[in-house]
Amino acid sequence: MKKIVYIYVFLLSALSTSLWTGCKEKDAEAVPPAENLKAYAGKYRAKLEFMTPTDARSVKVFYGVGKYREFPLADAGNEQSLIVEELPEGEQILRVAMLNDAGAFSDPKGLKVNVYGESYQSSLRPRRLTEQSVLSPTSVEFRFGEAAESETELWIVFVNTSGNSDSVKISAEQASVTITRINTNEPYYWYSVFQPEPDAMDKFYSIRMNAQNAIMLDFEKEKWTIAGFSDEEPGGGGWALASYVIDNNVTTYWHSQVNGASVPMPHWIAVDMQSEKIFDGFYFVQTQQMDETGLAKRFRFEISPDNSQWTTALEGEFTTSRARQEFSFPQQVTARYFKITILNGYNDAWWSQFAEIDLYNELNVSGLNGSITINALVNAKRPFQGENVLWGDRMYQLVGWTHNPYNIISFATDFETTMIMFSIPAGGVSYVTNGKVYQTVTLQPGSYTLAFDCGNLDANAGVLAYGIITAAETLPDITTVTTDGQVLGYAELSAVPNSIHRIPFTLSGASSVTIGWVYNTFDNGQAIWSAFYMNGIELYQN
Repeated sequence: MKKIVYIYVFLLSALSTSLWTGCKEKDAEAVPPAENLKAYAGKYRAKLEFMTPTDARSVKVFYGVGKYREFPLADAGNEQSLIVEELPEGEQILRVAMLNDAGAFSDPKGLKVNVYGESYQSSLRPRRLTEQSVLSPTSVEFRFGEAAESETELWIVFVNTSGNSDSVKISAEQASVTITRINTNEPYYWYSVFQPEPDAMDKFYSIRMNAQNAIMLDFEKEKWTIAGFSDEEPGGGGWALASYVIDNNVTTYWHSQVNGASVPMPHWIAVDMQSEKIFDGFYFVQTQQMDETGLAKRFRFEISPDNSQWTTALEGEFTTSRARQEFSFPQQVTARYFKITILNGYNDAWWSQFAEIDLYNELNVSGLNGSITINALVNAKRPFQGENVLWGDRMYQLVGWTHNPYNIISFATDFETTMIMFSIPAGGVSYVTNGKVYQTVTLQPGSYTLAFDCGNLDANAGVLAYGIITAAETLPDITTVTTDGQVLGYAELSAVPNSIHRIPFTLSGASSVTIGWVYNTFDNGQAIWSAFYMNGIELYQN
């Protein structure tokens, strides 16, 4: 037994000596890392600058997953500069390791660098040409809007009076220039130059725009007039007039005639833009009147050169969303006049109304009216998804939503598949006290609107319900909704059924917020069940 112990101790001692010797040899061969490492952004590439140790003979630059490039070093001990080509677009982490003649290498030193490419390039737009004045056949004055943050310069290219290609450059700070040697009978163009970072090694160029067509790309909406309409309700005061659809104000809206001699579908409005414009599609905003259920549904969009001969550019269907809706044409169009025709309405409405219409092209938009839908909520619009069959193969709970223990049902497969607050004690579904259904989302700073699209409150049903947005991780109790300091906004949904309740709120920084509803169902002595339906919830950024 003692021999075995002695042998075991000897082996441990030998192994320790071997490991120590190996470490000393490795330490002797170790290469110092690069110093003063810097990286510069580029187009599918990056430039590295660093100081190398005197015994370094090459450098390996690692990137991505297991990829690297090796570069020889001709002047070890001094500052080095090298370019790593064929890098993928996006943020990259580059790790730099020094190698000596013996093949030993330093610990890799890493740093981040942005690599730009086609995605960034395609997002660039030239500075807006706000005005050009042809002073003579050989002289043109150009005026431009404010330069984008990363724009460094702007170029105008043209054919000069000698028949040669020519160009003029202006700085990002310069707003106007007059060219006196331009042949205005030939096409002339402008484009902007961008440097995504102050020390980036490459520059990027926007698309080149034809300056002769520039006025056709600038919508000048303030000059638009109504060229005709099927009818309007002469109510005034912010509603009913056709001119309200081009006034850059979504709180005003056009309404077809309903008093006196009512006009049936279809209803239409034509707009004169005063000169030909080039556009790729349009934005549409439904009326913001929350008690209006007969919203515009199917439409036809037409264009004309003379307000007489019309060509259909697009037919489609609006949604009931009160946010800005975008519609693109199959191909770019040019026209002076456009007409929007409402072919039918939701809920079989024979009247029509909407708040605003705008056009857009690759360079400009006539106006950004209306809110933008934020798709942060899960399972908040039709078609809903349910789980956990609860009653009669009809009632479920909404997938993706948290339900507190007091809440039983939140989704019904009948009633056109809606969110529901429901109880029927005779069927085994007890009345609910302080039921909560909610989910938490993270939003960026900004001004928002939370919209609850509420349906029917069954006649005489006992329901009290609040829609809520709160900074807390869960919803407040129903008894403290109106006093809870973390509540950012609320609405008593059951007070006005069959309407859309809009709750505005503002976030000063990136925040997690909780959105949902809290409710009671109760016996009011007049119904055998209690039910309140909701068609969906939408979140808008204003």
